[in-house]
Amino acid sequence: MSMLFRVGIDDTDSKEGMCTTYVGAVIADKLKEIGVQLVGFPKLIRLNPGWPYKTRGNCAIALTTRTQKHKIPYVKKIVLDTVERLAELHVETTNPGVVFYQGEKTPAKLKLFSKKVVQDVVTIEEAEALAWEIGAETHKFKLGRGIIGALAAIGNTLERDWTCELIAYRTPENRGTPRKVDAASVVEMSAETFPNTFDNLDPFTGEIRITPHTPCPILYGIRGESAEAVLRAHKLVKALEPIERFIVYKTNQGTDEHLRRAKIAEVKPYWSVIVKGKVCGAPKVIPGGHVIFRMRDETGEIDCAAYEPTHQFRNIARKLVVGDEIVAHGGVKKRPGLPLTINLEKLAVLKLVPVTRKINPTCPRCGKGMKSEGRGKGYSCKRCKIKAPVDAARIVRVKREVKPGAFEVPPRARRHLARPLIRVAYPRRKY
Repeated sequence: MSMLFRVGIDDTDSKEGMCTTYVGAVIADKLKEIGVQLVGFPKLIRLNPGWPYKTRGNCAIALTTRTQKHKIPYVKKIVLDTVERLAELHVETTNPGVVFYQGEKTPAKLKLFSKKVVQDVVTIEEAEALAWEIGAETHKFKLGRGIIGALAAIGNTLERDWTCELIAYRTPENRGTPRKVDAASVVEMSAETFPNTFDNLDPFTGEIRITPHTPCPILYGIRGESAEAVLRAHKLVKALEPIERFIVYKTNQGTDEHLRRAKIAEVKPYWSVIVKGKVCGAPKVIPGGHVIFRMRDETGEIDCAAYEPTHQFRNIARKLVVGDEIVAHGGVKKRPGLPLTINLEKLAVLKLVPVTRKINPTCPRCGKGMKSEGRGKGYSCKRCKIKAPVDAARIVRVKREVKPGAFEVPPRARRHLARPLIRVAYPRRKY
């Protein structure tokens, strides 16, 4: 008799290397070797990007298998042995967790827990209590903080929205060296598959975005709307070094799952929010090139920041004026000694207030601009000695440098979970 047997894994990586997705890929291949059937695609679940203890990649993975009961002990052994062998256990901040769950349906409490892990802060104690309640088996390496993400990956059913990512991995001898991928082939791939694949290139700099800059095993990762799209793109990319293996994950990347709608008074540190309001403090550029402005709604006020790495996006923030109606999307940061700040990921400009400028009258004799003689005292031409009343000045409307619309940070500054605007303009196509 076969049954659904699920595996969740998290926190195997570190800044020195490794990647939880690679651990998942190795396990998936080992399970296939012993005849264990995978159900659907493995899941790659990005967790709360504001979480103070997030890992380098900030993702957990889950595999669902259709397994004969007598093979379950072999599955467990493969998973635990692989995690112990590949995880960066020598690094203090790496604290892997593995969760096993047997059951045909995903408990409602587990789904809610998964959502909380993506949007809020969760403790190990909460994860252990839920695991005990639903009958999940947990395995902690060192502190075992990874059981939080492992449970969340099993519980995320990707019902609302999802994307796919194909990840190709390097052979061990090449890890830590510059990645060798033909840039022209990436440009060609993007041209042929966009928008069914996205974030392949930075449109402003032309930078290749499918290759990471960390010492992890990943050679490149291609994100798209379906497995068919990323597999097609993979065939178009020319790798100039061997590929050890590749895998397609179904994922919550690019879905905005981390965001929650909130009033300003409700906003908390480590949340990612969508807040509607009006600009109430004029934008200012602070040292480092960051642009800060203040917004308000009926419940309070909060700072919004467009940081230097967002490049052209900062210009949109800089051109706002007090009274403009906007919707801010972004993660909430607590800066030392400063109020809460929304680190902007996207910005919707809903309504612009008119901006006017007063133009002094011109002298009817010499045509030169007249000078103000002081508040309420009218104008005069210093050359011709001609005077003009206060109401001789003209009020003209200034053309705004920004228009209503939606704006986003460039791919190089985009969080994994942030939904690119191209996904809004071009919803997923059926294949």
